[in-house]
Amino acid sequence: MRRRSVLLLASVVLAVGGIVLPSIGEQQSSGSTRITHVVVNGGKPVVLKGKDSATVTFAITAQDKSGIKSVDKIGVWGSNYGVLRPSPAPCVARSRTVSVCTGSFTVNLADHDVYDNMAGRWFIQATATANDGDRFESDTAGKFFIKKDGYATLTGTQSTAAPGTLLDIEGQLMQPNWKSGLWTWDPYQPVQLRFKPAGSSAWRIVARTKTDSHGYMRAETKATTTGTYAWYFAGKDWSVPVTSAAAQVSVD
Repeated sequence: MRRRSVLLLASVVLAVGGIVLPSIGEQQSSGSTRITHVVVNGGKPVVLKGKDSATVTFAITAQDKSGIKSVDKIGVWGSNYGVLRPSPAPCVARSRTVSVCTGSFTVNLADHDVYDNMAGRWFIQATATANDGDRFESDTAGKFFIKKDGYATLTGTQSTAAPGTLLDIEGQLMQPNWKSGLWTWDPYQPVQLRFKPAGSSAWRIVARTKTDSHGYMRAETKATTTGTYAWYFAGKDWSVPVTSAAAQVSVD
């Protein structure tokens, strides 16, 4: 007799217009079947701007002592009711017990597949069925990120300065608006002004600040030696790290 267990935070699967959605409910797994690994987009975030469209691949690794019959009921979902339509994921046996099942999904900003408040962490939902009838179901079999692209500008530098001169360096942090397809400012984000001395490959932080309501940033630092300055934003779950173009200041 197979052992049946209830997965925490699991759900009955609903199909709406061919798209699998997670919903609150009881989800059943049985036996030794497991989904052991899920890789989306080669392990990298999906990064989007403007009216980008991206076809994203995923690979689901499942295991059972009797072998894997199929992996199906696949869903791709995120916060704020984000749902994307995946393809079927045919399986290829890698051994007697392990199979890898691959598929893809497309996210198209021009078609409004995702909105700005859906940027961040997403999940792969799947059911693995073994040859002996055992199965494993999970709403969160794998996770990945869909992130906003970004860029930063650097302004206000001077090409030369005497030692001890106070440099006033400005810039602006920008992000794409997925609804309009246009670039807009990225407000209230923590940023760093970094400096790299001439002849060195290492950056050091010389100032920390936050962007204002229009994404502008400003910092003052003393010129001590020749080198280059750049703004840096570390990114968030919903946005990529950003480094501005570097500006050199010669100190003599």
